[in-house]
Parts: sequence; C-alpha cells; structure tokens
Amino acid sequence: MTNQRILAIIGTGPRGGYALENLIKELIKANGLSNIHILLFEETGLFGNGQVYKTDQVPSNWININERILNLEKREAINIDKIKIPAFPSYHQWANKDFNKITKAEADTYPPRAQVGEYLNQRFQTLANPLLTANIISLVKEKVTEVEITNKIALKTNTNIYKNIEEVLLTIGHQPTTLSKQIKEWKAFASGKSNINLFQSPYPIAQFLNCKNITYNSKIGVRGFGLAMIDVVRGIANKFGDFIITDENTKACHYKTDYKITNLFIPFSLDGLPPAPKPLNAEIDDWFKPTNKQISDFENIIKNTLAQKEANSPLFLIQAIAPIVAKIYQKLPQQYLPELPKKDIETITEKWLLDQTHQHPTIIPQKQPANQSMQDFIGMAIGNKAISLDYCIGQVWRHCQPSIYDKLSFNSCSDKVFSEIIKLDESTKRYSYGPPVESIQQMLALHKACVMTLYYTNNPEFELTNNGWKILENQKAITADIMIDSVLDAPKINVVNSPIIKNMLANDLIEAVHDELGVATDENAYVISNNPDNKPSIALLGRLAKGTVIGVDAILECFGRRAKKWAKKATEHHVNWLKTINLEENP
Repeated sequence: MTNQRILAIIGTGPRGGYALENLIKELIKANGLSNIHILLFEETGLFGNGQVYKTDQVPSNWININERILNLEKREAINIDKIKIPAFPSYHQWANKDFNKITKAEADTYPPRAQVGEYLNQRFQTLANPLLTANIISLVKEKVTEVEITNKIALKTNTNIYKNIEEVLLTIGHQPTTLSKQIKEWKAFASGKSNINLFQSPYPIAQFLNCKNITYNSKIGVRGFGLAMIDVVRGIANKFGDFIITDENTKACHYKTDYKITNLFIPFSLDGLPPAPKPLNAEIDDWFKPTNKQISDFENIIKNTLAQKEANSPLFLIQAIAPIVAKIYQKLPQQYLPELPKKDIETITEKWLLDQTHQHPTIIPQKQPANQSMQDFIGMAIGNKAISLDYCIGQVWRHCQPSIYDKLSFNSCSDKVFSEIIKLDESTKRYSYGPPVESIQQMLALHKACVMTLYYTNNPEFELTNNGWKILENQKAITADIMIDSVLDAPKINVVNSPIIKNMLANDLIEAVHDELGVATDENAYVISNNPDNKPSIALLGRLAKGTVIGVDAILECFGRRAKKWAKKATEHHVNWLKTINLEENP
C-alpha cells in the first residue's frame, strides 16, 4: 500500500493535544496506525499548551479550578512496532500532590497557569517526538485562514496551501469577535493619542507591565468585573507592591507598596456585581455537595427526552435542582433565615434562578456596595458567616454542572430553550466559576489601601476628554488615562471575526445553531452543515460548539469524553478507508 490518508488538527493546545493522544490510542487499538499522516496546526507554536497556558506568562495568572479536582488522567505507555511512546503521569502525580494525604481542612491551591502549561507541554512533547520520528505527524506553526472542500479538503495558511486532506478537526478556542459599539468608539478616540492607551484584550498581562504610560500615578479603567479583571489587576499591582498574607487560615492580606498610589484601578461592569469566591477548602465545599442519589435523580429528570421536547423554558432544569438546593441549604451550619420551610426555599430558588434581581432576605442585596458583598461572600467561603441562599445555589449548581453538561448536550430541547439554558448556566458563573478566596481578599486589600476604587463599578457613564475617559457615577467623576477591556468574547459564531470562521460560514461548511450560539455538531463532534461536500469531514471541539453542547471552556472539558468520542469515530473512518484500499489492491 503506497496510499496515505491525511488528517489535520487546527489548534493544537490542550484540547487538540488530548484529541491527538486519543486518536493515536484508538488507531493502535483498531490496528489502524498505518497509511496516515496528521498535520498539527498551532499558529503560536505552543503545541500542547496553547496561548492560555503559555509557560512564560506572569505567575499572577492562576487557574480557576483548584488542584484537588484537576484530575487530568495519566497516559499509559504506547508501544507498537518501532514507535515507543512513554507513559505520562496524571497531573496530581506530576505535581506531587496526594489528596488522600492532604487534610480536607487545608486551603485549596490554585496553581499558576504557567505551571499547568508546563505539564501540558511536557505531556505533548513525549507523545509527539516518537510520532515525528515515525513521520506520522507534522507540526505546522502557521495560521489557517481558509478551509476549502472540493473532492478533498484544502487548507490555506498565511504562507502555504495544504491539499488532499481527508478530515479536519477544529479545536481553535477563543476567537476574536466583531468589536462592540462602545469599543469601536473608544478605539477611534484613543487612536493617535500618546497620553492615553486602550487595550482591547486582558491578555497577555505583559503588555501592561511593558507599557511606559502605566505608572503608579495612572488611573486604569477596567471594563469587566470578573476573573480576567482579577488577573489584570493582580498582575499590575504586583509591579508596584506586594500582597502580604496576614492570616493563613482565611487568606486575608494587605497590600504593601512604597509608592503613593490612589485609585490606580477603576473596575466597572453592566451590573457592578463582584464574583463570589469558591469555598476555602474541601471540608467547606462538601457542605454544598449533593449526595450520589440526589445527582442520580437529578440526571434522570433532566435527561428525559419528553420533558426536553415539551419544555418552553429552562424551568424543568430549575425545578429539578431546587429541591437539592433546599435540602442542602437547611443542613448548612449557619444560614440566613434558618427556620425557613423547605418548600419556601425551593420557591425562592426557582424565582432567583429565573431572575437574579429577585430580592428576598435570604439573598445578598444586589444594591449593597461591592466591597460589602465581597466581604460577605468571603465570610461564607471560609465558613465564618451565615450563608445566603444565592451563594448556596451557586455552589450546588457548580457541583451539578458536570451532570448538566453531560445530560443536556445533544438534547431534544428547541434551539430557543437550549439558548436560554446556556444563558442560565452563564448567569450562575459569578458563583459557580468564582475565584479563589485569596483573589477576593487581594481585591479587598487593594480597596482598603485606596489603590482600587469600587465606587464606579455599577454601569457608570462616560465622557471622552483630552485627558482620557471621564467616568461618572452619582455626580462624582474620575478620569482614566488607561482603559483595559477585560470582557472576554462570547462564542456567538455569527459575530466571530477570525478569517477561518468567516470563510467557513460563507461557504456553508458550518452553520450556527442559533443567533446567540455556536456551531451545530453531532455527538461525535462532526459538523452538521448544508454543504453536500462536507461528508462528514470537518469536526469541531471546544467553545465554538456551544449550542449543540454545553460546558466547553474548562480545562477538564479539554480532557473530557468528547475528544474520545471524536477519536473513535475518526478511527472508524480511517479503518474503513484502509479496508477499501486493501480491496482495491487485493481484489
């Protein structure tokens, strides 16, 4: 057999690297690792770890899930003919963390993203090197800009054209989107001015550290009040001072600087609501953990095809989780209104999940100052204060998210209802994707030191002046000479602005599930499209598939079963092709 079948993976970060690993394992299992060549495209050259997990990024960028649950499984050794791929340890083994020996009362750890990147890069290199030697893969440090299907697939990059490709897997992660009206206006305003700067992305943090206009006298507006804002603020704050821990048990700290700094940071968002930190340790986190039976019953309710078909809103999901929340809330050591009947808790939970502006004495008031909410949430996260129902809902939701993501991907809901379910999940992320306690303690320390003002957080007004962005709230004003947009783009496929996606949409190679969502894919990750030439030859894993699947962004999802399902199907395609070639050569 002299024929060779070419596959391509576009975007070889954590998800693409794990997809390759599974493809090789499946091909070997099916005795099909022959007559195949896999082109791996990664424009950054950061194969295996990608841009988000760069190994040289600042250590102030932390991952947002604790090491305790960072269960990245080990890879067994792979030996076939002359190819010897060594085993690679799980993340816990690699980081020398034995959570069977670490007490539940010990504070959870959140390592720098660079450290996780080191693990991912090493894991990829030990896989790739034997495959490179065997000429099974090629590493291509180029940006793919166009995908064209005729009889086969051709990929155009910024420098080359790659032809005769049979299948493509897209794992391209965050993509640029069309600028919002506000950012377009601000970009035009800042253009050509030397005394002010607009940064349209929160990453890399090094861009701020190397900017000569950012000094201890600056006034830095930060658009967005979430996780990326924390990375930005912590990174710049570390340039001018240090966070000193004053209480190891609660991660309380103060900010020490030799500079006279006032209102260096001015964060703001549409609602001004701060993120709520996750519980400090496993012991407190267990308070919010549903029982196995509760999870099983919950899954049986939400996976019901008839319920999904008949749903005209996410209420069936909300009503499934509310009894779990109520039972857990009643068992907490301290809670707001401890004598509240279970049925009342369920009702308030449903109302709040449908509309988070719903007010009740069990819920943190949205109109109270941001620093007060941060202080309240810290007290709950460290187990020192009564717990509000909204905080409880958010933590229970986090524990139920794997079930939601598993049972509601490829569901029978209408596109409209699924869009609303995804919005509901996004709306809980202020709690369920909250930062470590230490991050919120640091933000409070900056506020107490007058290095950060929280006065302008809630949807302020703006005037563009010669000195920068005049930010106005309740007749008070402050002018920022630096503006940083820390709001990360949502995966709305119709507003994604990258050349490859625009090209594929234009050629009907992909289509949006819904105006608010991403690309339609089948359960094996292959793209569903109206183009008869796509048969199925293009697959997609990751955040741009949000709309067919739910829960696509986290590192654990990169190592999830979707990559395995794609690998099995891609292997099946290749093995069938091998059989065809065998028949042609040996009729």
